[in-house]
Amino acid sequence: MARTAKRYQKAETGYKQSGLPVFSAGIYSRVSVDSGENKTETIENQIEIARQFVRENNSSTERKMDLQIYDTYIDRGITGTSFDRKGFMRLMEDVKGHKINCIIVKDLSRFGRDYIETGNYIGKILPFLGCRFIAVTDGFDSMSGNAAESQLAMDIKNLVNDMYAKDISKRSALAKKMAAQAGSYIGSFAPYGYNVVNINGIRKLVVDNECAGIVRLVFEKYAGGCSYNDIISYLYTNKIHRISDYKKYHHVYCESGETLHQWGQNVIKGLLSNPVYTGNLVQCKKSAGLYKGQKKAMPASKDEWVTASGTHEAVISNGLFEEVQQMLKKTVKCAPKQYTDKETDNIYRNILYCGICGKRMHPVFYGCRGKDERHFSYYCRNAYMIDGRKCGKNYIREEHLDIYVMGQLRQVLKSQKVKAKDCIQANNSLCSQKINAYLEEEKELAKACEAVKEECALKFMQYKEGESTKEEYLKSRQYKKEQENFSEKRKAELREKIQDCKLQAEEKNQFLEAILKTTLKAEKCQKLDIHLAEALIAKILLFPDGIIEIYYKFTDGGAQVGK
Repeated sequence: MARTAKRYQKAETGYKQSGLPVFSAGIYSRVSVDSGENKTETIENQIEIARQFVRENNSSTERKMDLQIYDTYIDRGITGTSFDRKGFMRLMEDVKGHKINCIIVKDLSRFGRDYIETGNYIGKILPFLGCRFIAVTDGFDSMSGNAAESQLAMDIKNLVNDMYAKDISKRSALAKKMAAQAGSYIGSFAPYGYNVVNINGIRKLVVDNECAGIVRLVFEKYAGGCSYNDIISYLYTNKIHRISDYKKYHHVYCESGETLHQWGQNVIKGLLSNPVYTGNLVQCKKSAGLYKGQKKAMPASKDEWVTASGTHEAVISNGLFEEVQQMLKKTVKCAPKQYTDKETDNIYRNILYCGICGKRMHPVFYGCRGKDERHFSYYCRNAYMIDGRKCGKNYIREEHLDIYVMGQLRQVLKSQKVKAKDCIQANNSLCSQKINAYLEEEKELAKACEAVKEECALKFMQYKEGESTKEEYLKSRQYKKEQENFSEKRKAELREKIQDCKLQAEEKNQFLEAILKTTLKAEKCQKLDIHLAEALIAKILLFPDGIIEIYYKFTDGGAQVGK
């Protein structure tokens, strides 16, 4: 960290000596999860291209600025369609902290492949933060004299990058499906009880005898009438590492100096439900979502699953597996009734914590006969642990929590001299911000459609003049149609969001007015909705002796304590 600070100080000194503005630069490089990217896209190559640009700039007698490299930021094996990347987030933290005021990338695709979010960063966020953006091989500099003229070309390249990412997603999904149909294991990690080996280009599962013995033991105990808790207790008593700790320590039994954790019920259930242990593979249960306009992979329908039989050695017999499946079906409870009121459903789920262990309280609900409603109670799951995470019993009913929270909230708001009109004004302002963001996205969609339309028209002219092929023009026209369809669908979603935002703001205003201007009787205590609860309350701590601590977002951080 000290050396980094020195580099930044040198940039300040360089400004004084040369008389030119000095930019403290961060070099950002990224390689995708896609193994098909060519060798010129390696992390090392990207960084060297950026460094060479800095050297050439600083040695030029016609330079308009000096560049001093502050740090490099790397994301290896991360898709460009998401900005949830550690290296990128560290980069933006340094931009916000004024440690760097220039970002250098090899080309735009390294920065991101989502054209809306990439355009938002380059066109709005970075200029707002006073940060220059340079894409070396694209010849783009956000603060150069021809930046405005280059913006349209960058917008089009943005769209091309987005289209490329979707094309890669589609081809990758198809390749995985073909591999699964050929009996190849396509998962990232082998199931517990197996290892993955590559045999003649096919990823095969090979039995790991030590772990396979634990798998058989779990199946046999469950078939013999043991409950989940019985199995968990047995595994813990016999010092058998849970699966995640097995991956960490690379052996089954807990040894001296290692931490032993109990197995989870869902892990046991998942193991008992997995047909892989009979020598069969059931894969492609999720479909790649990017080329379908989805950010994440979504569950696939059963007819899309790929099943391959006899692909590897079985750990248990088909008979034992089927017996266990029948037993699992009998223990599955009926699915809970679907309730329509989602705004008041489990409003404390993100803010209620155990005051002893600090873990989030777990909700359970019970319905009311003849009424379309449900009520919650909360307990600390760690109270039922048998390992070192065991906590004391901690429990509260939702209605008791409602009475206390509403009473305290009204009291604190009054003591803070919070007025209803101020809260309503703040709520309306927040609503306006959301609506403006949606309207701004609509404008961006229109700009993107116009850019694609112009590109398609250009391709048509090039085709007519013999400078482009018919296939290239048809591909451009098809992409224009896809973009228009996507834009219309997204605009409809945005209009719905705007309407919902207005309705929610009105409901919250009525609630705020009620809580601050009327007398609330405990037995007829109004309820918060989840949005308002999380807007006002940072967290609630519950202790076994009935003590409740509430930390509000609008106070100086102190807690209101009571029973």
